[in-house]
Amino acid sequence: MRADRHNLLEKAIFSPRLSLLYKLKTSTQFRLSWGTGFRAPQAFDTDLHIAFAGGGVSRISLSPDLTEERSTSFSGSVNYDKATEQWIAGFTMEGFFTQLKDAFYQYPLGKDSFGERFEKRNGDGSTVQGATLEIRANYKGKVQLESGFTVQSSLFDVAVENIDGLERKRTFLRTPKEYGYATFSIMPNERFNTTINLVYTGEMELAHFAGAPEQGADEYKTSSPFSEWSFRTGYTFSFKGIGSGLEVFGGIKNITNAYQDDFDSGKNRDSNYIYGPALPRTAFIGLKLSFENQ
Repeated sequence: MRADRHNLLEKAIFSPRLSLLYKLKTSTQFRLSWGTGFRAPQAFDTDLHIAFAGGGVSRISLSPDLTEERSTSFSGSVNYDKATEQWIAGFTMEGFFTQLKDAFYQYPLGKDSFGERFEKRNGDGSTVQGATLEIRANYKGKVQLESGFTVQSSLFDVAVENIDGLERKRTFLRTPKEYGYATFSIMPNERFNTTINLVYTGEMELAHFAGAPEQGADEYKTSSPFSEWSFRTGYTFSFKGIGSGLEVFGGIKNITNAYQDDFDSGKNRDSNYIYGPALPRTAFIGLKLSFENQ
């Protein structure tokens, strides 16, 4: 049980939680969890910031009746690991269900002389549910694989209006239905290490406002899925006399350049129309100096 206070709330909010763990022998664990939480009203976060579209400024204000967003979550998981003298391998399967009450959304108020106006309001509620599978394996501490994949559904109970004049949507914008990762590491000795990494982001629905030469009307768009491959390798020189090590490393992020290819242009572009990997293909090199604990 925890209690939180916020300067925009009149009273403390209590968030009880409960978790049960059962161990079957030494290799298997079963876990059940129930918890509650909240998000306080605010006008500035990663999705709600001042943006430019159509030559004006998009502004977000708080509804006078806005209250905190509350959540109730349930999850259950099975964790299995098998170990021998040479290797260890295992998996985790998890299902989750989260129900939001008074979920936040942006209601379009239309345009004024400065640009688009939105008001942050409470919706009727929403539900996020899905399942995750993770696998892992390690051989002699020299080769390691970690991977996970999630399938989820994120829906408002009642469709909300995201773009003035267009159909209401139940789906969460900028939220993929599938996503995952995989990391393969090679560590033949204490000095050399190489990692290959994959991040997968499934398609997602987005709002795209008019203003740029390429975008003549407000509309919804669905992004393509992205598979972002990255590579890093390094070698550490050891200086035992002074208890330190110097790692020389380098690699490439987003090797296949899986990157958004339909950015808006011009002064009237929609600055919020950005999705997918944060960087195009990027090469990097570096040095890392570390000291042993005395």
